[in-house]
Amino acid sequence: MIHRILLTAVALLLATSFAAFGQADPQRTESRMSNAIEIEARAQGKAEDWALGKQDLVDEIRDVQTTITWYEYNIKKYNIYIDRLNRNIDVLRVKKLEARKVREGLEPYLEDVAVDGLEAFIASDLPFDSEGRKMRIELLRNVMNDPHNSLAEKLRKVVEALEIEARSGQENDAAGGTLVLNGVETDVTILRLGRLAMFYQSLDGESVGRWNNQAKTWEPIDDSFARGIRRALSMARGERGLELIQVPIGAVKQ
Repeated sequence: MIHRILLTAVALLLATSFAAFGQADPQRTESRMSNAIEIEARAQGKAEDWALGKQDLVDEIRDVQTTITWYEYNIKKYNIYIDRLNRNIDVLRVKKLEARKVREGLEPYLEDVAVDGLEAFIASDLPFDSEGRKMRIELLRNVMNDPHNSLAEKLRKVVEALEIEARSGQENDAAGGTLVLNGVETDVTILRLGRLAMFYQSLDGESVGRWNNQAKTWEPIDDSFARGIRRALSMARGERGLELIQVPIGAVKQ
């Protein structure tokens, strides 16, 4: 393209020179041709610089368009993320409100129903481990009344106490004790069969009885049950294997 422009310029200059041949000398004509060629060369250089600049600009525009496309993609993607996060935040707000309602209802329940209910249940239950059970209730009261304890800690203590009571209902045990029988303090062995019944047997084996949970007192039972109670005591101590025995669980007819 440069050569074509230069040839055109030369042709124009020659034509001009020939037209004015009779009016100018050769030196002047040559000077004019040189100036024209120089001007054309500068113009051509500027044209080439512009072409190069144009290509750079086109490349830059393409880069900008690519960047814009990338940012548009990320904006779309992050908008999706933000929408999802907003939905999660809404769900968490709802759960927080629900948790607050549960807390507002659970703490009074733990104190008024669980602890009070457990205390009332123990009072109506068979009289075993009285001191330990009383201490657990007092501990629960202290835990519930301590403002530094979290709801989770209060719930954990209540559940622990309930689990202990539940296990106690599945245990059989035999322990020594002293009862007032017929106005006389008597050393006895007390047998507990879970929460079904409690029996006593004097150390000499002469008298046996059971706990009347309705009357809240110990009462004697027929001596015919003495053998069964002795066998039950042996099983509770692990001295013999489990076997069927006959002891009075319900009301006893004298």
